[in-house]
Amino acid sequence: MNQDLETDYIVRINMEEIDPRKASVSIFDHGFLFGDSIYEVVRTVNGKPYAWKEHLKRLRGSCRSINLELPWTDEDLQRDVDTAIASKRWDGETYIRLIITRGAGQIDLMPRTCKNPNLIVIAKELPELRARLHEIGLVLCVTEVKRNSRLAMDPAIKSGNYLNNVLALIEARGKGADDSIMLNENDHLTECSTSNFFLVKDGGVKTPSLDCGILAGIIREKIIGIALSEGIPIEETSLTLDDLRSADEVFITGTVKGVVPVNRIIGQVEWEGEPGAITEQLREAFYVSSGM
Repeated sequence: MNQDLETDYIVRINMEEIDPRKASVSIFDHGFLFGDSIYEVVRTVNGKPYAWKEHLKRLRGSCRSINLELPWTDEDLQRDVDTAIASKRWDGETYIRLIITRGAGQIDLMPRTCKNPNLIVIAKELPELRARLHEIGLVLCVTEVKRNSRLAMDPAIKSGNYLNNVLALIEARGKGADDSIMLNENDHLTECSTSNFFLVKDGGVKTPSLDCGILAGIIREKIIGIALSEGIPIEETSLTLDDLRSADEVFITGTVKGVVPVNRIIGQVEWEGEPGAITEQLREAFYVSSGM
């Protein structure tokens, strides 16, 4: 690792700051053994967690979905995140990863022996997005790896079980793309490895609906609201590869990335374009409204 753990990261475990070089959880933690954990990624804007209430609501929803009862109040969680931000050793904005694991227990899929969940907060300087991504756009790959079914491991749960996304990203990078787009079991478009997906056609915007098996992205919801306020038609629906082939513009959204245009798609479909007027309109309106 090129980064200096001591200076580049703030780590807090169960509300205590820990030397990043010594930070650890038990090998019997079910988060480690089985990916039995949930998490959120938050960024700061002007030093404050952006859309914190929305992230906290989604975190609580993920906990309910995996039957994980938390011993911490909303105020406890906010105080811990605020403390991590206040401890930063950098001048820029902050990336925060908040992780809650099931806790240590017997090597048994049933978590009945896990009595104490672990709360982990990791903070680092928010990485700057390469300028070319906004000016030229990303290359995406429609992968052979498909999105987990909602009936198996629901992507709406923001869990630490991320192997599906990892495999899709490995495939996409191996084919020369920046990120992946995954299809679901019905061959409908879903999302990228860590971002939501939008396309523009004939002046309107379309994005996969939650029923397609995607995470309800915080920035996704912001863009839907902005499109409505800007008078841009927007639809949450099922999208196919044919919809992708005929798109006028394509862009993605995410907490860290913001709004990023796409200039090329490879893999199961070939598409080329450039950052368009509607993508730029939505992106500018988002940055103005968020203060980024």
